[in-house]
Amino acid sequence: MNLAKQKYFIVTLALVAGFFHTSGQRRSVDNLTHFDDRPLHFGFYLGLNTMDYRLSNYNNVFENPVFNGNDQLKADALKLHDYKDQFAAEVYTILPGFTVGGVVNYRISRDIDLRFTPGMSLGSRSFKYYIKIDPELVSQSSGIDEGTYLTTPSAYVDIPFGIRYKGFRHHNVRPYVYLGAAFRQDLENKRITESVVHLKKNGGYAELGLGLDSYLEYFRFTAEFRFSYGLNNLIRHDTEIPVPYYGFIFKELNSNIFTLIFYFE
Repeated sequence: MNLAKQKYFIVTLALVAGFFHTSGQRRSVDNLTHFDDRPLHFGFYLGLNTMDYRLSNYNNVFENPVFNGNDQLKADALKLHDYKDQFAAEVYTILPGFTVGGVVNYRISRDIDLRFTPGMSLGSRSFKYYIKIDPELVSQSSGIDEGTYLTTPSAYVDIPFGIRYKGFRHHNVRPYVYLGAAFRQDLENKRITESVVHLKKNGGYAELGLGLDSYLEYFRFTAEFRFSYGLNNLIRHDTEIPVPYYGFIFKELNSNIFTLIFYFE
């Protein structure tokens, strides 16, 4: 991911959240003073996301275990791509996505809530492939060049749960920290797998969020920035479905998701 673009995206999201925060402070009267005393309440949320991969490559594509004992696959691959065997791939751009879901909030104590927020996230990631020859990147070769791109769409079914530790309420605002975990299933997995890489359908995530509750006249509005850190390697090293052999350059591929969430409760 381009670091400058990532910082720009995060700053933009922070400004949007700040606007809603300011809007929630315009009233001098304390709103919904007994809202947090409810043992159980419900709501919904909308959000913007950006998805990223943490990846590592094999130095030589034939270091991948799928080629062990498969001399014919190796010979065919070398012939197809003019005997090139060193490639590299990177995530090259940020693509915005959309998140939507519901909220179930259970009050454990004055400062701690248990949250269940099932939903769906739509987004995508883009790769850029290179031919690599010690150590320079070459822009022309048979079948792949500097203009070789791959976009991997994702449609996640999100099943997150966690706890919120809340600070003291100051008039109509209250900050909190969110710690949780999530299970996600990618409904676009089959379409991705049939292109260049073999990816697993399911993934586990550790999540950290920072948010601010704003108590409006009729409902509580919350802006939260959440980071989801993928825990498992999504690459499947197999040859069940034919793919271009440079797709086997990946050693590990883990998912990151950054989300700005707006809750209405």
